[in-house]
Amino acid sequence: MEKCVKVAALYIATLQALAIITTQNHWLTRGTTFYGNHLLFERLYDSALDDLDAAAEKMIGIFGDEVLNYELQAELLNKVILKFKNLEGSPLEMSLAIEKEFIALSKSAYDCFKEEGKMTLGLDDELMSIASNRETSVYLLQQALKGSDK
Repeated sequence: MEKCVKVAALYIATLQALAIITTQNHWLTRGTTFYGNHLLFERLYDSALDDLDAAAEKMIGIFGDEVLNYELQAELLNKVILKFKNLEGSPLEMSLAIEKEFIALSKSAYDCFKEEGKMTLGLDDELMSIASNRETSVYLLQQALKGSDK
């Protein structure tokens, strides 16, 4: 399997894991800041799902259906979720950690696509747009952590 296809598949799986973990945190949030955090997580997982849909469609268009190979996606999704299963901290801290992880992966994916000559103007735009959305999520989570009982 081509390097870019693997990277694209991991990008999609990590974004899907981000959406799953944020949805779970939406359900598990507790404490005096419950309602605000509950709504924040809903906003974040809605954004992540929109980003996931856009990324998957763009990656299929550029790299083909192979990026969504069921077995590969199941394996990658499992690995990403297991990576975060023992993460200590509040739902806010957990979501912040995976958002930051995804942003780091985004940079690596961008660099890989560019180095391999697979970067298109549309892919560049999509990756940048998604990174911007995820950076907004990081900002919102950091602000919530400043004002919460975690």
